[in-house]
Amino acid sequence: MRRRPAFAAALAVVPALGHVYLRRWSRGLAWLALLAGSALVFAGVFGVDGLAPASLGRSLAAGLRLGVPLAVVLALSAADAYVLARRDARPTGIACPRCGRGVDLSIGFCWYCSVEFEYVDE
Repeated sequence: MRRRPAFAAALAVVPALGHVYLRRWSRGLAWLALLAGSALVFAGVFGVDGLAPASLGRSLAAGLRLGVPLAVVLALSAADAYVLARRDARPTGIACPRCGRGVDLSIGFCWYCSVEFEYVDE
């Protein structure tokens, strides 16, 4: 099944959701861990006591200092999901009629979904 790159990038604004859409589970978890880790690191660096909205509301500057790096991580996650979806959407020569993945005709069936190919003499 072909995934749409723009939709994957839009979903990636919510942490790891774009990668889940692309069925890249470990990569989505890695981006989620990176986001959580960077939130903790930047909260400690900029002296934000907690990550609750009440503590961020005390100082707009502290909220911006924490929000900008997190927005950068989210933007990089969205760009990564977009690039992955574009790379997966490239045609790879002959595709399986059932699953759409590239196939090797020398083995006579699709390696991924095990559908057998019918050869037509012309």
